[in-house]
Amino acid sequence: MATDNEARIWAVMGQSGTGKGLWVKKKLKELKPNRILILDPQDEYGDFASPVSTASDMARLVTKAGDNGTFRVRYVFPKSATADHFARIFDLSCQLTYLARNCVFLPEELSNFTKPSWAPPLWKRMCNSGRHEGVHVIGVSQYPAQIDKAFLSNATLIHVGFLGEESHRKAVAARMDISPDVIRDLQDLHYLEWERKTRSIQRGTIRTTGLYKQALVDRTGQIATAAVTKGRGKAA
Repeated sequence: MATDNEARIWAVMGQSGTGKGLWVKKKLKELKPNRILILDPQDEYGDFASPVSTASDMARLVTKAGDNGTFRVRYVFPKSATADHFARIFDLSCQLTYLARNCVFLPEELSNFTKPSWAPPLWKRMCNSGRHEGVHVIGVSQYPAQIDKAFLSNATLIHVGFLGEESHRKAVAARMDISPDVIRDLQDLHYLEWERKTRSIQRGTIRTTGLYKQALVDRTGQIATAAVTKGRGKAA
């Protein structure tokens, strides 16, 4: 959790099957957050939080935790959820996490909740100044060209796998200052990561055995140094 007043806004982009969910789950296992709210349309984060299916239950569990208590809550959307339902739950979850402070907020598939030129005011505020409240935002999407542009602009880390459509590649590549072709050429379970603090880019691979590694690359995606990171990240 972002308890040190440092912005943590992670954009996790990639087509279905490229490993972005595996990467997010690996990171959650490393973070072990005591305070987390997940919007889980596909019901895939059961290892990390208890499911709720009503707005009142979500609000009750988060507010009951107060400033320092534990909450691990994920809202599982009904299959028949409408656009209005998604909007209402997203707006409420933004309020809950911003007011809760010192927590992780993970909305899965941001195109359900935001548009390129529109997002709820409190979401924009969270991405602009959420660090002051200790909110660590992890936004996930297959369709980066269809989500709030300000989110990508404020991201402190961008993790991207293969994206098939040019518009989606361009949306991410522009923020990373790389050619969209580098994203086009990624194989499944291969990714690029850009960090705002260092302005560096790493190329990595998620192994289904749990082994992963990364190497620094230049702006064309070519290896700049030997592999620099190895670790265990059990795939979920």
